[in-house]
Amino acid sequence: MKTQSALLLLAVLSAVAIQTYATLENPTPPGWNRIKKPEDYQHALDVAQFAVRRHNRLTRDDLRFVRMIRGYVNGQYYRLVIEAEDDVKSQKYETLVRERVPNSVRSSSTSGALEAS
Repeated sequence: MKTQSALLLLAVLSAVAIQTYATLENPTPPGWNRIKKPEDYQHALDVAQFAVRRHNRLTRDDLRFVRMIRGYVNGQYYRLVIEAEDDVKSQKYETLVRERVPNSVRSSSTSGALEAS
């Protein structure tokens, strides 16, 4: 009987935790660390600017980096939401950038392009 009660309590607590996570406005993905103040984390800003430059090189667009809205880091991976603009409008984009630390080489997500969000 105690085992069943413990399992029921565990199931209820798990459901509450999952619901709480799902209702957060900008939940931190599991295993990732949120960059709390993007403007104070110069390295992440450099990575975001790299993503825009790489996107422009691959697509021949002319986007200009405006700011980093939100960011997460997991080892050598950066998951960023940035704002970039062209001649017409400013728009939010999401990107995943992998940085290989020994050579400081960066590569962006599989398509190499920013994804509008």
